[in-house]
Amino acid sequence: MISKNFEISVGNIIWIVGVIFTMGIAYSQIGQLEEDIVVLERRLEKKIKVINENDDKINELEKEIAKLKGCK
Repeated sequence: MISKNFEISVGNIIWIVGVIFTMGIAYSQIGQLEEDIVVLERRLEKKIKVINENDDKINELEKEIAKLKGCK
């Protein structure tokens, strides 16, 4: 009976170790995803900045075109 309890305990320990290992993998994946989100946010902010700058330039060019058309 003592050996049977020992075998059950070893089986439980193996399951616990497996669960802890799986949780560690999941935690590292979540950390990696958080880093990926930060990188994507930075890239998106840069692209939004470029779009806004180009929009301002387009508006200025449209104003100049309107002035040139008004001069004729």
